[in-house]
Amino acid sequence: MIKSSLFAFGLASIVASVASADMIAQWDFQTTTNGGTALAASPLTPKLLVANFGTGSLYLNGTNGSSDFFEPVTGNTNTEINSFAGTTLNATGSMSTVTSGSGALAIVGGAASVPAGTFGANGKSMVFAFSMSGYSNLAVSYAVQRTASGFSTQQWDYSSDGTNWSSAATITGIQASFSGGGTNVVTSLGVASGLDNAATAYMRVTFTGATSATGNNRMDNFQFNATAIPAPGAIALIGLAGLIARRRR
Repeated sequence: MIKSSLFAFGLASIVASVASADMIAQWDFQTTTNGGTALAASPLTPKLLVANFGTGSLYLNGTNGSSDFFEPVTGNTNTEINSFAGTTLNATGSMSTVTSGSGALAIVGGAASVPAGTFGANGKSMVFAFSMSGYSNLAVSYAVQRTASGFSTQQWDYSSDGTNWSSAATITGIQASFSGGGTNVVTSLGVASGLDNAATAYMRVTFTGATSATGNNRMDNFQFNATAIPAPGAIALIGLAGLIARRRR
């Protein structure tokens, strides 16, 4: 009876480890010890941001399904990307908790355009690319705030080929401050199966609703986590654990 219980406990531990979420990629926009890209203020804000932890890239340069966000040669007039102070919200593990300096990525309204009252970055998209090989059930979380004239909506879409896109979530009700509380200071969304085991997975964020050239969304501490797909042997053990549980009942 004791041996059976210990065996069942061991199998239960395997099941728990298989079901736990693993880190795929994280962006805190500051840590460079792992080869990640650090942010800088406009006109030096990078349009390609390599993940600070894990493996992945964030594109704002017109490649991989992203838009080419405008950035002036000098200064920051009409810039569509910038960096500002960040937050400790959603920072876990080794992610930076330094909030000063260039700690958060800002998507900014940009120059006024036609029709009147719209601004250049409305409708533009940034794209995350990473691997889901051997993983399922992607979960994304990040801290976000908006100025009063900043983008009111963030549309998240996903793709396994960078061409065909499906809706993942529409984020609205973004809070005015990282410290303001509320449900959308740290935003979470998931892709149940559409990116499972994809060699290259893409998540696209499209920004709309900015009503001034300087209105912005500020984002920090992106986390992309997923569940490891069990190897055939582990699946067999999970089945055996279920059989033992039924026999004990």
